[in-house]
Amino acid sequence: MGTFVLTKDLLMILSPLILLQVSPVVYCGILIFREGVQNLNRGTWFLICLLVNVIGPVVFLLVGRKEVQ
Repeated sequence: MGTFVLTKDLLMILSPLILLQVSPVVYCGILIFREGVQNLNRGTWFLICLLVNVIGPVVFLLVGRKEVQ
């Protein structure tokens, strides 16, 4: 069986996907702790955004974000 080696080329290929995965979580984390949340507590929303990769930040932006007046 072959071994998996993370080479520089493979890392360069995967870097846009890693960026697309991490950037919404960071953005929502900043919003959660600066502006607050609407219906759950901050820790719960942060865990949802962190653990439910792409869907978590989208759900937070649609449902959990505190409405600014």
